[in-house]
Amino acid sequence: MTHSAAKDRASLLGRVRGVVARRDLLSALTLREVQVRYKQAFLGMAWAVFLPLSLMLVTTALKAGLAPGWRTTVPYAVFSYCGILPWTFHQVALKGCTGTLVTSKNLLQKVYFPREVFPLAKIGAALVDFGVGFVVLAALMAWYGVVPTAAVLLLPVVVLVHVMLVVGLGFALAAANVFFRDVQYVFDVIVLVWMFASPVFVETRGRYVLGGVDVFADLNPMHPILEGYRDVLLHGGFSNPYHFVLGAVWAVAILVFGFLLFSRWEPLFAERA
Repeated sequence: MTHSAAKDRASLLGRVRGVVARRDLLSALTLREVQVRYKQAFLGMAWAVFLPLSLMLVTTALKAGLAPGWRTTVPYAVFSYCGILPWTFHQVALKGCTGTLVTSKNLLQKVYFPREVFPLAKIGAALVDFGVGFVVLAALMAWYGVVPTAAVLLLPVVVLVHVMLVVGLGFALAAANVFFRDVQYVFDVIVLVWMFASPVFVETRGRYVLGGVDVFADLNPMHPILEGYRDVLLHGGFSNPYHFVLGAVWAVAILVFGFLLFSRWEPLFAERA
């Protein structure tokens, strides 16, 4: 890179411009991720809904057997799937991001291009699965007679906030795993604990309040996002707009942190991967 190009890459806006300029490469890598994932799979794109649908069936059966008296505002199958689907996207995207720089070390050591395209391609492929999963969610809602209101128009806002959070975390995890290879294994444990601390299967608000702070709701950036999905799809609007704004603030802060960390460590990726 020239000195001016390197200086431009050092800024957040410059990094964004660099990725946009290589959107053709990003599209190609994303398409490759999708093709590799399903090309030789017996179920093909059905794998995109296999995990969330399986979890929904299991949790619905457990709820019927262990807590039949617990009621939700919509049928529990719809309630649970509406949490499981975005969480599956969250988990799959971040797991893919974590190891992507290490597995792509041969490309890292060749011609220069924005390294951000590697985690972004993983996230893009996971978004394809996410979109397929929404077809099943729509079918479930129709089956149970859950009719969305005009609030569904706010769904892109929720998805955008979620994607910003995933991108920020994805950059941080991808960069950290280059230097500390056990990050990918620690992540598997953390994401499991994080799932049960989030309202994926049941509401977690109010379960652990410390000094007036709801730990599971206020300090968990996924809590307002998962609530946001259910609010706009099932409940007719944000039940707590200020809580969702808090989630958006979390997402923006983590996005900026992830970009800055990735930027600082990028010069060493080719050497350390």
